[in-house]
Amino acid sequence: MNSKISNSKPPKIIFTDFDGCLTDDRVWLNQDGEEFVAANRKDGLAVKRLKNLGIQVVIASTETNKVVSARGNKMGVEVLQGLEDKAEAIEQYLKQNKLSWIDVWYIGNDLNDLGAIEKVSLSICPADAVKKVRKTVDIVLKTNGGKGILSEIATELEKTN
Repeated sequence: MNSKISNSKPPKIIFTDFDGCLTDDRVWLNQDGEEFVAANRKDGLAVKRLKNLGIQVVIASTETNKVVSARGNKMGVEVLQGLEDKAEAIEQYLKQNKLSWIDVWYIGNDLNDLGAIEKVSLSICPADAVKKVRKTVDIVLKTNGGKGILSEIATELEKTN
């Protein structure tokens, strides 16, 4: 049990990185250069559980590959991709949607997530995130990236409802 999640004020929105959070950070390439990744169905089901709690999930990725938008579509979440600066892109998203950083939790696993991690009300990373991220975030999950991180978060939040 991660009591820090269940004891925190639930967010209105959770932004999550894609590679290394919703995937295990590996990529397969075929001879034509097409990329393939593995995603965990637990995260897809967890999005529905989070929505039932009134929490929106948005994928925020630097990646431009269509696999990100395809997975986001399958999960029923909005996708922001091709982001050079995630914190800046999220700031714009929040302004457009009349939200503030206090409404946001962020899940990231690598150095390009640090800008957003430092601004949100609660920052989270998978167990296998890079060391600097693990030392910076509020919560290090028990789950590795690509193994159901949203499911772990949903389970903890459901304990308070």
